[in-house]
Amino acid sequence: MELEKPKTSFLNLPPEIREEIYRIILHPDANRVAGRDEYTDYDYRPALVLFRLSSQLYYEARRIFRDLNVFVRIETPWPEAHHHVAFEGHVPILMKHARAAAFKGHSLAVAIGAPHTLMQEAEPQHFVILLDDLDKFASTWRYADLTNPGLNGYLTLTLQLRDPHHLPELCDEVRAVPKWRQRQLLLPFGAVKGLRETVVTSDPATTAKPFFSVENELRAAQQVPHASPAACLAECSRLKTEGTKLLSAGQYHEALALYTRAWEAMHVVVKGRQRHAPYVGSNGQLERLVLRVQLVANTVLAYLKLEDWEEARFWGLRTITTMRQSIGAHDRDDLDPEDEAVTGFPAAAPLGRIYYRTALAYKELGDKVAARRLLRVAAVYMPNDPNVRKEIAACALRLG
Repeated sequence: MELEKPKTSFLNLPPEIREEIYRIILHPDANRVAGRDEYTDYDYRPALVLFRLSSQLYYEARRIFRDLNVFVRIETPWPEAHHHVAFEGHVPILMKHARAAAFKGHSLAVAIGAPHTLMQEAEPQHFVILLDDLDKFASTWRYADLTNPGLNGYLTLTLQLRDPHHLPELCDEVRAVPKWRQRQLLLPFGAVKGLRETVVTSDPATTAKPFFSVENELRAAQQVPHASPAACLAECSRLKTEGTKLLSAGQYHEALALYTRAWEAMHVVVKGRQRHAPYVGSNGQLERLVLRVQLVANTVLAYLKLEDWEEARFWGLRTITTMRQSIGAHDRDDLDPEDEAVTGFPAAAPLGRIYYRTALAYKELGDKVAARRLLRVAAVYMPNDPNVRKEIAACALRLG
């Protein structure tokens, strides 16, 4: 007689296994929704079905959810700050406006003030983000400071730690936020320099005072100035050189990753097909311009090697369009190659390579007319290059 196998249910699993399953389901990474150009959002609706299955599952899963998902509420006097943070910084906004202002589930309240300015009289705006995205928020503020030097000198920052789950009716003794969590919440703001004032405090109704050691670590980081333009350009050049070595070795994806870091070194943030470039003053602008053109030329080559013709075309044409706009010819198809080529441009040689490599992408995509037009401009930049002449002849033959 065959014995009946005992039935297994989720609640029969050992607690530590159930907890691991909760952590997989409720982690922000599992609920992040990817969009174009590295924009992301969150959708917890499928995961939070756990909360409705039974009381036991609710209490077990809630504890894990609170541990993994830490919220930060930001208050700012700028009405469109949340849009700037979301678009330029690629920071997912969980809630905003009145709903965010009423939210009490945050572990850190960030208040940005502009005393003695007209902005201080504006109605405060609120939005909520996850701790997982706080570094990106701080980086966005860093780039805003680079774009508007001196602005931070008019701003104050108040960071208030709090325990959103403290219940005074059950326990009247407040506890300090653990030091490791305080470091996660406070230290990203070390990237924000030159503020009028930074205040670190806590909600006395829910949380004990912050650790002085963490506050001192934050203030020390804020005192470190931004890297000089010369240092940024040197780091960009180093990363570009390392990327070119990888490109020559056939490690194309690795080369592209280093080129992205090279862009970031000179304060150009590349996200998918979006590129955000804050203005960082006039120092080293010529060197910066040359490096940018060289990076585009190498990026287009890497995509050609990967046979990703569409990405090669996109990044090459982006620079070509910018050059055409600079000479007032972005909407002209009848421009002579000699008039389009800016041979006196400081980065004329890599610009010629961009035209040539973008033409190759067009050819692979089946647009021989566009390819031939770009090749004729490339020939002005590189009149002695045999590859350019060869491709021009090939396109002419195919066109009859």
